[in-house]
Amino acid sequence: MELKVGDSFKCPEGHEATIVWISEDKKVVAVRCPQKHLGKVRKVADHTKPTLPYRHQPMTERQIYLKNMVFLIEI
Repeated sequence: MELKVGDSFKCPEGHEATIVWISEDKKVVAVRCPQKHLGKVRKVADHTKPTLPYRHQPMTERQIYLKNMVFLIEI
């Protein structure tokens, strides 16, 4: 199967993605997926709760989703 940049390929989560890079030995491809993927979980200040003493804010965890994430996939 001959792969080219711009062809469709499945991302690791099963979405339809586009090939943006192919290694010289044709063993690894990079695909960009237009769907949202969980990037990371970060602690951020929660301004809905009352503040604590000086420079201390209540913290809450928030999931951050990214679009157009690029995955390296070994073929």
